[in-house]
Amino acid sequence: MEYIQGLTAQTQIFLYSLGFGFLLGILYDVFRTLRTVISNSRGFVLFMDLLYFAVCAFLIFCFNMVVAGGQIRIYIALGELLGWLIYYFSFGAIAIKACNAVSAFVKRFFGIIFKPVKMIIRKIGQKTRRFANFNKKIIRKNDKKAKYILQKYKGIVYNLIGYTENIVLKNRRNR
Repeated sequence: MEYIQGLTAQTQIFLYSLGFGFLLGILYDVFRTLRTVISNSRGFVLFMDLLYFAVCAFLIFCFNMVVAGGQIRIYIALGELLGWLIYYFSFGAIAIKACNAVSAFVKRFFGIIFKPVKMIIRKIGQKTRRFANFNKKIIRKNDKKAKYILQKYKGIVYNLIGYTENIVLKNRRNR
């Protein structure tokens, strides 16, 4: 391993880093396609972006270990950034259109496949909603009856004080 690299070795590593940045751009479009197919919610976009950055950090670390022997050089980082930007502004525009087409196709495909399942789940939901509303009415009615019955009888636990006072008053009157 040589500690001082010559100009040809640096140029070769820079070109490798350009290609590696280009590959990271392709990986970004893969993540973008997955993100648009699965969900566009803010939380999921944040999760996918953080996952992309973590994967890129690991891959860049491995790239530096293999190509540059673990040495951190600014021209390697600039080459990766430049390669990523070249991909993003050239082939990335085409990839966005392909990503949108793939996303629309996948959503349509799964929409057709899961349409019967959705209908079945909707029917089950309607039946359980009706059953739950019916049970809610019965529970409210029984709750009112239970409160009335509990207040009617004075010997119940929470009315025990009133019950004992009434017995004492009855006993005093009967004397």
